[in-house]
Amino acid sequence: MSIEVYAILFWIVAIVSSILKDKYEENPQGVVSRVTAIKIVPALIAIIYVVLTRPTPVLFYVLLSVALVFCMLGDIGMEKDIVAGIGMFLIGHIFFTVNFLWQASNVGLVTTNLIVPIVCMGGLSVFVFLFIKYLRSSGPEVPDFILKAGTLYFLMISATFSASLLLWLTTGNIWGLIPVIGALFFLISDSLIAINAFHHKISRAQLFIMPTYYLAIFLLSLGVFVYIF
Repeated sequence: MSIEVYAILFWIVAIVSSILKDKYEENPQGVVSRVTAIKIVPALIAIIYVVLTRPTPVLFYVLLSVALVFCMLGDIGMEKDIVAGIGMFLIGHIFFTVNFLWQASNVGLVTTNLIVPIVCMGGLSVFVFLFIKYLRSSGPEVPDFILKAGTLYFLMISATFSASLLLWLTTGNIWGLIPVIGALFFLISDSLIAINAFHHKISRAQLFIMPTYYLAIFLLSLGVFVYIF
């Protein structure tokens, strides 16, 4: 599958899914299963693209595929139970992070390349704790276990971002910035979900949440195009 065909298929379904999520957000009865079925298709297309592009079972591409599978499962879980959804996405980000770190170590870590990712991880950790404090500040009371799970989850997204940044700096591949931006959009999308669910309602929230999430998945999946190991 060429990258052009992949991009066209992915974004046609992603746009349709975003529109349907926005349309049926307030009254999903009777259509939720169909909307969910369409919602997971972009992640499924991303998995197929990775597998077809690099059919050789090199660990980097295998772990990238597995991470995307758990994102797809997270799509399903979020429609049923937020804790299940967070759990699936959390596992997905563990695979993203381990994958980027493992490959960076194989390429060869240099001390100077570690500084920026470590500083970013520290800065994002501060952001996460301030963000959780913000969620507590007003709106409906958020269960404590949700806040703890959310803290762990956002720290894991931060680790994905920092690890992808480390791999980019280690390889020196100019296109390596693409997965880094993808990880950043994951953080943006899930921050919007948390604000909309636990702080205050965002008008037409799904038209912001879904496109930023799909952009994250799309850019992270392009790691298979960016890196050849």
